[in-house]
Amino acid sequence: MPRRLSPYSSLALVAAAALALTACAPAAEAPDSAATTPSSVEVPDTPVGAKTSWIVDVLGAEEDTTAAEWEPHLDAAFTAEVSAAEVADLLNTQIRPAAPFTVTAYRGDERSAVTTIKGTIGEAFDMTVALNDDDKIVAFLLGPASEP
Repeated sequence: MPRRLSPYSSLALVAAAALALTACAPAAEAPDSAATTPSSVEVPDTPVGAKTSWIVDVLGAEEDTTAAEWEPHLDAAFTAEVSAAEVADLLNTQIRPAAPFTVTAYRGDERSAVTTIKGTIGEAFDMTVALNDDDKIVAFLLGPASEP
């Protein structure tokens, strides 16, 4: 019997798949000046800010990410729907090829945040991260960047 995904996790996978189609598409034109390079914004020193910074570092690392790297950061309710291996595979094949990344916007509180990220190819995207009281990821969504 196939595993049923909750509507929430299905949204995460659909959003990630949609992002994958745009994030790794060739850029329409190569930037030729510093004026086209997005400026970076600071990520606050909050629980979700620290987790967000960790994720951005993972996305930009030279080596592929692994399920073992993600498992300690993901809540059991999250991994019941989407495994750490699925997260690592999606990021390695669909997102990380656009590295390096620049954080261009950040909106959040102590436990949840939406971070706008721009890679070297494709369109900017929003990364939503929400944490439980144990600082484990309970929501991790990727989708097209919203208007500021």
